Amino acid sequence: MPFISENELEKALVRAVKNPDAAPDFYRLLLESNLLVMGTAQGQEYASEEFSLSPGGKLNLVTAVKNGAPYLPIFSSQPRMQEFVDKQTKYLTIKGRDLLDITRGALVILNPASEFGKELSAAEVLRLLDGPGGDVPHYNLEEAYPAALVDALTAVFETRPEVIAAWMVKVGIGGAGDRHPLVGIDLDPGSDTWPSLISAIEEAAQEKVPGMVFDLHRMDRDNPAVGLTGALLKANPFYARPVAASSLN
Repeated sequence: MPFISENELEKALVRAVKNPDAAPDFYRLLLESNLLVMGTAQGQEYASEEFSLSPGGKLNLVTAVKNGAPYLPIFSSQPRMQEFVDKQTKYLTIKGRDLLDITRGALVILNPASEFGKELSAAEVLRLLDGPGGDVPHYNLEEAYPAALVDALTAVFETRPEVIAAWMVKVGIGGAGDRHPLVGIDLDPGSDTWPSLISAIEEAAQEKVPGMVFDLHRMDRDNPAVGLTGALLKANPFYARPVAASSLN
């Protein structure tokens, strides 16, 4: 099906794909235009008219998977969404800047099933929202893991069968120099051992890497593409629970 632009944002997207010099106009319109995202707002599941999200309100957004990693599909028009999903689905219309701000840290793909689309990494979204020097968290997935910390954490995880996997990125504020590790840990659903796990990690760190600053984050299994969980999932896990071998007879 030929791509027919439905609005100014889609016209700008086509221009930017064909001519990189047109990208600034596309990014401006991406933030200023209304975007579509599949899902509902808590307490407004059956809303059919415009409403405002209450403070602390929760969005239940539909995510997808690409190359084994979760992402948030967003759309520039209804036809672009219909190219992606062929059944009736609930969706929200949200201004681009607000949507990207709400879902900071997520990998976002605009029009994932369309001829013209755009993938936005967590870092790209942060730069769009705040500029290169904004006082917001910036995540670095390329920096080498601190080996001593990895060894200490792995030794703890190997004794804790409830730990499924763990990830690590370097996180800092704005352009400031100091960055420290952020460790994401995925536990079995319903596990209530998070407090005791934190204590075990702190004890091991005090022994193996005294004085090292790092943060811990329990991965949000219900919203795998959003917030800190989404940022961590962009990295490769440094620990994964061993899987018992089995065979079919």
